[in-house]
Amino acid sequence: MKHTKTIALISLSGCILFFVIVCSLHFLRPDKNMLTCFVSEYAVGNYSWLMTTAGYALTSAAALLLTGLLLNIKASKKSSITLGIFCVGFLLLSIFPTDVPVVPPTPHGLIHPLAALIALISLAISMITWGFDFKKNENWKSLAKPSIFFGVISLVLFIVHFASPIPLKGLTQRFLLAWDISWLFLVSRKLYQESAGVATSTNAKQ
Repeated sequence: MKHTKTIALISLSGCILFFVIVCSLHFLRPDKNMLTCFVSEYAVGNYSWLMTTAGYALTSAAALLLTGLLLNIKASKKSSITLGIFCVGFLLLSIFPTDVPVVPPTPHGLIHPLAALIALISLAISMITWGFDFKKNENWKSLAKPSIFFGVISLVLFIVHFASPIPLKGLTQRFLLAWDISWLFLVSRKLYQESAGVATSTNAKQ
């Protein structure tokens, strides 16, 4: 359980780092309009390394969260696979930066949106399937309904983003990302609390 606590703590840190970096880039890159530009456009141009770092941080956070959950919860194949797909998808979109709208499409620019599409849909489904897994575990039962709710709203936000007009696509994407990261943070925090609680009770018995 000591390892789980460390895993959860690093996962939490990865989520926070992603959030802080992206928020900072809104001030560091005033040339980008948050209503229209995608978050991934910060990975092209000035301070591109910051956005790339943020991408790797969130990928690591999700991968560590998956590891921690599998070590502590009996998970379904759907839950493991969908969250795993999100990790791979987010890694790919971090490795292959997007094309800025003013340049012709490039191979890496074509990989990026496809990876993002698969990753975001997979995460929304994962939230729902993990919710059903949480329901079967006494210690995690309280997170079951919120997780399913997060998944349903994530799918709704994805559809809203996909259907939104171009002048608002940047804004709707930010709402979707904020919502998805909130779920990763919430579950990571629960994992940390559970592992810390077990460690405390074990030490008390000794």
